[in-house]
Amino acid sequence: MKRCHIFFTITLMFTNIISLNSQTLNKNLKEQTSIFSTNFHNDAQVNLKLGDIDKALIYYAQAVKLAQSQRNSGRGVSGELLSEYAYTLALNNNFEAALINIDRARMIGTKYADFYSAQILSLMGYDNAAEQLMKQAKIPNWINGIYQGLNPKYTTTITINQDSPEKALTRANRLAANKQKIQAIALFEELTILYPTSYITYIDYSTIWESLGYYDYASQLLKKGIDTMPKEMKGSKSEQIFTNHLNSVNTMKKKYENAPWIKKTLGMEPPKFIAYAGASVAKDMFSLNGRIGEYTSNQFSASLNFGISYANKQFSGNWGLSAYKAWNVFVIGMGLNSQYSKDSIIVSFNPSIGLTFLNKAQTSSFDIMFNGYVPILSNQKFSYNISIGKTFYFDLNGLMK
Repeated sequence: MKRCHIFFTITLMFTNIISLNSQTLNKNLKEQTSIFSTNFHNDAQVNLKLGDIDKALIYYAQAVKLAQSQRNSGRGVSGELLSEYAYTLALNNNFEAALINIDRARMIGTKYADFYSAQILSLMGYDNAAEQLMKQAKIPNWINGIYQGLNPKYTTTITINQDSPEKALTRANRLAANKQKIQAIALFEELTILYPTSYITYIDYSTIWESLGYYDYASQLLKKGIDTMPKEMKGSKSEQIFTNHLNSVNTMKKKYENAPWIKKTLGMEPPKFIAYAGASVAKDMFSLNGRIGEYTSNQFSASLNFGISYANKQFSGNWGLSAYKAWNVFVIGMGLNSQYSKDSIIVSFNPSIGLTFLNKAQTSSFDIMFNGYVPILSNQKFSYNISIGKTFYFDLNGLMK
């Protein structure tokens, strides 16, 4: 019996040791996995600079996958990460995926969009389009001096269009209308090479560069389209319409060239605005609220708030300033609010916490917030409410060019 007791005691101790070691091992593995996950992006950049495209592409794919798993309809995926991923796909000659992702990045917003767009087009052999974008592109510090050596090694000529000329032209125009401009540019470049005497291709193509604010290149393409028109169209009403538009583009070109630098800067990177409308409810209180302000890539916003409330059988107004920061679906905010009625003015700090659900197009979100009001004066009472509303995001890129 004593031997049996000793055996069970030793067995129990051995089991505990194994359990503790297993827990420690699992903890270390989780920590290492977490650290590894957060370094996908960095490892991708390192391998790209070393010229190991295959390994860089694997890391970028993992980084994008990780970002997407943490996102709310795109909020967690940064434009810069998608741009770098698109460029690496192009280095791997996967141009269709590269073009799709660079357009996604441009829609989300990144200051290096023109640079990566230009590199992708250059790798496809479309140097004219790439040179235009590089005129105003900002080059990321981490890859400056590296990409110049990578591109000549991986540049290739490839045909991605399998449609008839008519269908391809329709698709190119549809891509441009849907703000998938780099895909449209690549397709138009291919069409101008395959069908150099198609005047309408040059004319339609010019509208993309006009919308991007590159009036000089738009003018060149439009003029080439007019010059390529068949003889029977010379002097026709269509030629006159295109010629009149060419004059308008040249006028815009001169205005842009003579504009002050601040206008050019705002034209290429205009601010992004938000507008919010919603309602708040609390015990014996109802209010309608709005706010307008500026945001950065749907992650941070600052705004001017205003509204009207009804409580205790009387109306009151409010206005203030606020800032919000989002992490995936969660959002927190802090503001300063002034509520004024016939008899009093209450100035309060306004902390907020809640959920925001961004749509796939990243043009609007549905917001549910818990809002507190902490009066600055001690003799006034704390209050709170729950608000539900809709935020709209306006990217003025293109409108101000």
